[in-house]
Amino acid sequence: MLKEIFIKNFILIDELRLEFNNGFNVFLGETGAGKSIIFKAIDIALGAKTSKDVLKNPDKNALIELTFLDNDEETVISREISKTGTKPRLNGAMVTLDIINQMREKLADIHSQHQTYTYLQSKYHIELLDSYIESIDTDFKKTLEQYKNNYSQFKEVTKKLETIENSEKESKERIEFLKFQTEEIEQAEIKENEEEELNSELDILSNLENLKELTYGAYYALNSDDSSIIDALNKIKYNVSKAREYDNSLEETESAFIESLENLKDISNTLRNYSESLEANPQRLDEINERLELIQKLKRKYGDIFETYEKLKKELDELEQSFTSYDDLKLQKESLYNSINLLAETLDEKRKINAKKLSSLIEEELKALNLECARFNIEVSLSETFGAKGKNKVEFLISTNVSKELAPLNKTASGGEISRVMLAIKTVFSAVDKVSVIIFDEIDTGISGKTSVCVANAINKLSKSAQVFAITHQPIIASKANDFYFVSKEQNEETAVNVRKLKEDEKPNVLAQMALGDISDNSLTFAKELLNS
Repeated sequence: MLKEIFIKNFILIDELRLEFNNGFNVFLGETGAGKSIIFKAIDIALGAKTSKDVLKNPDKNALIELTFLDNDEETVISREISKTGTKPRLNGAMVTLDIINQMREKLADIHSQHQTYTYLQSKYHIELLDSYIESIDTDFKKTLEQYKNNYSQFKEVTKKLETIENSEKESKERIEFLKFQTEEIEQAEIKENEEEELNSELDILSNLENLKELTYGAYYALNSDDSSIIDALNKIKYNVSKAREYDNSLEETESAFIESLENLKDISNTLRNYSESLEANPQRLDEINERLELIQKLKRKYGDIFETYEKLKKELDELEQSFTSYDDLKLQKESLYNSINLLAETLDEKRKINAKKLSSLIEEELKALNLECARFNIEVSLSETFGAKGKNKVEFLISTNVSKELAPLNKTASGGEISRVMLAIKTVFSAVDKVSVIIFDEIDTGISGKTSVCVANAINKLSKSAQVFAITHQPIIASKANDFYFVSKEQNEETAVNVRKLKEDEKPNVLAQMALGDISDNSLTFAKELLNS
């Protein structure tokens, strides 16, 4: 049950705290007094959309706090609203609106004019029927979830197949072109750093004579005859070695000199061998030029050859894989089709069985609501194609007169009849949903007289199993309430809404005013009779 509500800086309310008891709680007051503001606050606290427009004072935040009581355990849901957004909380901790909406399904059912419009639309009737079945058949919920999962996969596989089929010709042409490009690069057999290595070799072959002349000239100068550099250094070596014989401190100098001389001899031999190895090779020069020309051609065509090759190969592999997996996808689609078809048949069977049960229950409630001749039927039919919930189309049909055939709810029912249909549905669903709080925003639209008595009795009956809140202008309905909350609007420097719980001795006066517009002996007598009935 909803134990308490606290509202601050919300629309026309400065600050308000109300405590509630179980049973039937009714909100009364003149039209436009602000009764719906209370229910709107509850709706927003439980996750409904809102905006900064609800701030009474735009410079301050609004706060709505609901305290629910279940088996002596309190659950506090609040929502703080500012210019920039909202902060939902559960027992003081920040949470997401998804969590609040999940809590809402267990805690409260708020019936508004918008929900009435929703219930009238046939596209929502399958959801109502399914929610009823799920509440009494756990296997149905599992079957529906499995169907949804398989149907989602079926659509995905079908889309992939269609993509392959629609682009088959284009894809095959693309594959051939990609094969030509990748094969062209592969056949070239270009290696990493090959271009740099070829350019180095080209420089050598192009400057062969100069290299031969330079390197042999260097060798000749070092080691050609008695006047060579090495011969001169050998003489110097003799002098250094002789000096070391007189002074051992020159030993390190002698060793370094000898090592340098030996290195120079090795260099001399290397230069001679290099010079002698250089031979003109016109054929190799032509091969290098041809190879470099091929590399340049491919670079002009593909840019970075290795990077482009990887991209082309990846695209080719993906396209070829799509054709390879085509047959697998067809088999998968067939398997999924058979699965969802069987699941859809199971859903159809359960819907038709339970549609009869739910139709009977709603029809029984309608008769109790002064629609003795009402016939109500939930029509479950099969469509040719699969949908998100199977192959069923569900529509609520009603006839309130013996002479009229069953027709869609949104085309045949009057305003007062629609109100009673909504109440009948809520009564039936409350027995299986186990929702602890039910809120009606003007469920008495379009009814009067004997019908008001029937509606009052139905709501009173409903309040035995759930806490009920309602706005009403009907004294007969109000008289069945356990607690009265009177809503009034004050117009001083600014408009403000006030709500107060009426004492027992105040109830007759309010009902008398509602019934006859004034307080007189007759209206008070009528009001007291209503309260005592």
